[in-house]
Amino acid sequence: MPTSLAGMPDNADGYLNLGLALTREGRHEEAAAAFRRAAAIDSGNPGLHLNLGNALAAQGKAEEALACFRKALALKPDHAGVLFNLGTQLRRMGRLDESEAAFQAAIATAPDYADAHHNLGVLYQEQKRLDAAAARYRRTLELEPGHYQAASNLGSVLRAWKKPDEAAALHEKLLAAHPDRPDAYVNLGHARLDQGRYEEAQALYERAIELNPASAATRFDVGNSLSGRHLWDEAIAQYARALEIKPGLDDAQYNLGLARLFRGDFGQGWPGYERRLQSADVRAGIRKGTAALVSYERLPRWQGPAEAGVREVGIWAEQGIGDQLLMSTLIPELIGAAMPFIYEVDPRLLKAYERSFPGQRFVPLKKTPHVDLLLASRVLLAGSLPGLFRGLREDFVRQPRALLHARPERVAHYRGRLDELGPGLKVALSWQSKRGQVPLGPHKNAPLIQFAPLLKRPGVHFVDAQYGDTAAERRAVQEATGVPLQHFDQVDYFNDLEEVLAILEACDLLVTTSNATAHLAGALGKRTWLLFLGDRPTFYYWAHREGPRSLWYPAVEIVTGRQFTEWAPLIKHVAERLAQERS
Repeated sequence: MPTSLAGMPDNADGYLNLGLALTREGRHEEAAAAFRRAAAIDSGNPGLHLNLGNALAAQGKAEEALACFRKALALKPDHAGVLFNLGTQLRRMGRLDESEAAFQAAIATAPDYADAHHNLGVLYQEQKRLDAAAARYRRTLELEPGHYQAASNLGSVLRAWKKPDEAAALHEKLLAAHPDRPDAYVNLGHARLDQGRYEEAQALYERAIELNPASAATRFDVGNSLSGRHLWDEAIAQYARALEIKPGLDDAQYNLGLARLFRGDFGQGWPGYERRLQSADVRAGIRKGTAALVSYERLPRWQGPAEAGVREVGIWAEQGIGDQLLMSTLIPELIGAAMPFIYEVDPRLLKAYERSFPGQRFVPLKKTPHVDLLLASRVLLAGSLPGLFRGLREDFVRQPRALLHARPERVAHYRGRLDELGPGLKVALSWQSKRGQVPLGPHKNAPLIQFAPLLKRPGVHFVDAQYGDTAAERRAVQEATGVPLQHFDQVDYFNDLEEVLAILEACDLLVTTSNATAHLAGALGKRTWLLFLGDRPTFYYWAHREGPRSLWYPAVEIVTGRQFTEWAPLIKHVAERLAQERS
C-alpha cells in the first residue's frame, strides 16, 4: 500500500485505507490529508468526514474536527459513532451540556453502546455527579464486563465516596486480570493509601515504577505513602525525584513543601506551600467556588513589608476556619510592620476580631469578596503570610499568647453557670472534626465513649465544646458512665462562635482532638491539651520537635507519644495527667 498521496488512484476507498494506515502509525497530519481527499471524492459518506474529524482532533484542531463531525451528522443524524465522537470532542472543549446531549443521543440510537455509556460517566464524574457517573460505569460493565477503564473509574468514584474497602476489592480484581498494567498497581495503591495501609501502597507504587520508570506521578505517589508514615526525609527524596522527571508537577511541589513544614524546615517549606493554588485538589478547598480566586489572581500580589509604595494590603481568607485562625496569628506582625491592611475573616468571628484589634479594618468572608479587598493596592492570601514572617523556627517566639478576646459579660455568665456544678476543674471537651480523615495523618476523630476513663475522674466537671449534634453521643456516654456532660442547649456551637469563645474562656482547660475548637482555644490563649495518635500530627502546624508546645499557639500543649497508637491508652494517659492536676 502506498504511504503517501503521490501516485494514489483517484479512489475514495484507497484514500480511506491510506488514512487508516497512517493513523495507526500516528501520522495524523498525513492521515487528515488522505481522508480529506477521500471525502472530496465521496462527499456524501459520513464515515469519511468522521475519520477526518478524528485525525484533526488528534492534531488539536478542535473547531475543524467539530465541523467535520457536524457535517457527518448532517448526512446521517442517527449515526451513533458520529454522535459519540462529537460528544467526546465537545467534552474536550469544555462544552459539557452539548457533550452530554450528544452522548445521550448516541445511547438513544444504540442503547448497548458501551463506550458511550462510559464516556457519559466520565463527563458526569468531571461534574462531580458521582451517582450518575457510577450508574453509567455499572451499565458499561453490564454490557462489556471486561471494560477496564469503566471498572477503574468506578473504583475512583468509590474512593470519592469514602469507601476504600470496596474500591480496594474492585482494584484487586482489576490487577489480577491486568498484571502488566502500571495504572492497575497505582489505583490499588491509592485505595490502600485511603485505608491507611501505607507500606502496601508503597510496594504497589514501586511495582508500577518498575513497569513504567518514567512516571513522575507514581514517584509522587510513593512520596505520599512515605508521608503517611511520617518518613519525611524519604518522602522528600521521592517528591524531589518526581520533580526531576517532571519539574512542573505542582502537586509534588506542594507536598514537598508540606513535608518540609512537618520537618520544621520553614524556609524551604513555604515556597512549596505557595504552589497550593496550582494543585487542583487543594485549590478546590481554598475558597467556596473558584470565581473569587480568579479575581484574586488578577490583582497585584504583596511582596512583603520591604515593598515600597503600598497604600493598603487586602488579606484574603482561605481554607477552613481552623486555618483562618492559625494564619490570623500573624496580624500583630502586620500591625508591627506599620502596614495598613484590610483583613477578611469568618463573619462568625468578625466582632471578636474588631474587639481584639480596635482601629484595624476587618470585613466578613463571603463568596463574593468585599469590594474593599478588590480595591486594595496589593493583595495576599492569608496562608502566604507565614512565608513572609515565619521563615525560621526562631521567628515563632513572636507568636501572640492570645489573639482574640471573648466578651467579658458572656464569660462571666458561663462561669456562673459552671460554678453551679460545684467545686472542681471545669474541663471543656471536643473530640471530632468534620474534615475527618486527612491523607497525610492518622484518623482525627475519637468517639466520645473513648473518653470514659477521663469522664469518670472525680471532682472534675466536663463541658461539651463539640460543634454539631452531640445529643445522642452524650446520652450514650451518660448511660455507660453515669457522668453527664454540661451542654448549653441554647447555643448553636457551629454558628454562635462568640458564645463558644466565652464558654471556652470560662473553663479551666480544653481537652481536644485536632479540630476547629483547638484553634479557637489557641487563639484565646486558653490552656489546651491537643491529642493525636502515635506522635503523628495530622497537620504540619501541630508538629513539634523541641518540647510539647505548639509553635503556633503557646497555650496549646501537644499530648501524644509513639507508644499511643490507639485512643484508649492515650486517653488513659490523659486521665492520669488530669488526676495529677487536682492533687
